[in-house]
Amino acid sequence: MESLAKHLAETTVYLGRQPIYGPKREILAYELLYRGAAGDTSARFQDADQASAEVMLKAFLEIGLPAVSPLQPVFINHTRHLLTLDPILPADRCVVEVLEDVAADPDTLAALGHLKSLNYRIALDDFVYSEELIPMIELAQYVKLDLQALGAGGFQEQFNLLRPYPVSIVAEKIESEAEFRWCRKMGCELFQGYYLRRPEVLSGRRIPSNRLSVLSLLSECTNLESSPGMIAATIERDAPLTYGLLRLANSALHRRRSEIRSPAQAVIMLGMDFVCRWATLLVLSRNDDCPAGYLEASLLRARMCELIGASLHCSAPESYITGLLSTLDSVFNEPLASLVEPLPIDIRFKRALLQREGELGAVLDCVLAYETGEWTAGQTPSAEHMRKAFWDAAEYARQMMAQMAGATSS
Repeated sequence: MESLAKHLAETTVYLGRQPIYGPKREILAYELLYRGAAGDTSARFQDADQASAEVMLKAFLEIGLPAVSPLQPVFINHTRHLLTLDPILPADRCVVEVLEDVAADPDTLAALGHLKSLNYRIALDDFVYSEELIPMIELAQYVKLDLQALGAGGFQEQFNLLRPYPVSIVAEKIESEAEFRWCRKMGCELFQGYYLRRPEVLSGRRIPSNRLSVLSLLSECTNLESSPGMIAATIERDAPLTYGLLRLANSALHRRRSEIRSPAQAVIMLGMDFVCRWATLLVLSRNDDCPAGYLEASLLRARMCELIGASLHCSAPESYITGLLSTLDSVFNEPLASLVEPLPIDIRFKRALLQREGELGAVLDCVLAYETGEWTAGQTPSAEHMRKAFWDAAEYARQMMAQMAGATSS
């Protein structure tokens, strides 16, 4: 029981969420907050880039926007560095919240202008007026004023200075009914604070990623000669990355007309730019909890399925993906069905993985039987063919690991 509890703690991710209310106390948005554990009541981190990247991945992928905020937009803190990256969340669901220590220099203003051109809304956090910040105010839709830090007089002064600009004032750190009513009477449009509701902690399942795989993917994404097929080929080397990509497709492609049959199809549907943003967030968040040994074993099984599939006149690429996805239960230490069922993949993959049905199921059965020593002479393919496929797959896995290590060190 102790080891199970430890595993669950290591594979669970946490995210803080605090509502932002309108004047009638209706929830109009949520601010998302970094949380490292279930009992955390504040954000404790050493790297702001890493913290913000993790918040975005948790919100969009590991917990999912439907659970985090089914309808309302979410405010997410952005460091100076993250402002230069297009957000992974869609513009109608994400408000870019600029931290108070970000200077209004030309690079920052250019980044904010670009985000606004993509229809992202800008919020200025813990704001204190100065003339240097006027260009930033002119790009913003929201300005957040901290009532407790400013005091009533300071808050009123800041509010008056902002009157000439078409921004909505968010009164934050409201701690009483009197403060709420006072801010509302003044003309504030949005309200946030412990009095209205304290932050709550949501949880989800971590999607582990191997550092070699993630850096290799990012390297491929930054190569100007890369194609969707090349990026997909890099993702296909790693079971958690493949799973994460399919989860992304399931989250983002609400209007797709058919089930996804391959990572290449998912990359094309999501777009190379989107996949590259995802890779950047993975690197920033430093997820590195999938052992390299698991990755090599996944590659070996996927390649062996590919080779056996070809010999059984089954689609080699689909056999490869079947083998890759079949390792998810060992990667996540969870039942395969709970991982595979939500994925937007062709039903044939699910039947092969969960019921060993169809041609793909037969391929997987062959490989698993050989792995466990249950393959007997006289079966098809032959024992010699299976042995050769195993050693070819082992060499393939070794070369892929070496190739990824070389790509990330160059």
